[in-house]
Amino acid sequence: MKVVAAHEAPILKQSEVRAGATIRQVLLLGDTPEGLNFRLFRSQYLTGDKAFESPRHRHGFQQIRWTESGAVNYGPGLDIPEGDIAYFPRGTYYGPQRKDAGIGLLLQFGFHGEHQSGPTWDGLREEALVRLKARGELENGVFREVDPMTGRTRECDAAQALYEERYAMHTKRKFEIPPERYATPILMHTGSFTYYRCAPAVEVKHLGRFYDYPGPHADLQISVIRLTEGGVYRLGPERSQLGWAKSPGLQIGGRACPGMTCFYSPSTEELSLCAAQQVEIFLIEFPRLG
Repeated sequence: MKVVAAHEAPILKQSEVRAGATIRQVLLLGDTPEGLNFRLFRSQYLTGDKAFESPRHRHGFQQIRWTESGAVNYGPGLDIPEGDIAYFPRGTYYGPQRKDAGIGLLLQFGFHGEHQSGPTWDGLREEALVRLKARGELENGVFREVDPMTGRTRECDAAQALYEERYAMHTKRKFEIPPERYATPILMHTGSFTYYRCAPAVEVKHLGRFYDYPGPHADLQISVIRLTEGGVYRLGPERSQLGWAKSPGLQIGGRACPGMTCFYSPSTEELSLCAAQQVEIFLIEFPRLG
């Protein structure tokens, strides 16, 4: 089990891969017992020449984005309003995006090197950047290189180029993004869903289940839990799970949690979420292969 409040998390240094000066914190990261690698960010986006920008692109991993305040852009005319959540399937294109307002959470995750965080991958970052710069150009979130055989210029998202380079260095294989299964990211208006009572002082609304992988337990599940005083919601050992509560009222292990507290419970453990007062909890249940 891991529990962290947003005000406790340090601010990261700026990345040279993407344009912008986003104020970013890593809240949770790690590997699940099922082999899934994940990272949860909290980002505050800035205006003007400090805005975060990236070209139209896609990834080999899955993403979930939730807006804490304001509205966060993910494409021309496309924003995630405050309180809403969006699912970005692996292989699905989005952007170009310009994030110049709002605060939001970003969860990225994938199996077998699809997503890369932690000591193994972080240790390859600097060498991978050197290798990319030696054969191409990194500028404004785009990587450009000239094919020595054809003379043609290849352009791709700089972050994706870094993923591909680290993957090749670590596995000696080419990074492959799966075919696009969903035409667009899925935006969910959370306030339009209805709660149902599942236990005393416990209500649930299910927002979606998504199947990017085959198998009976390989689906991603997104829900919101509402507890009132005395309510208890138990996370079982069937899956690794991650969540957060924007407002105070959540209690974990007897600890009263402040607003914007995030938690992670691996499938090898059980965790009880309790309430000292009414609180809404966003809950992500990770896919499990095998």
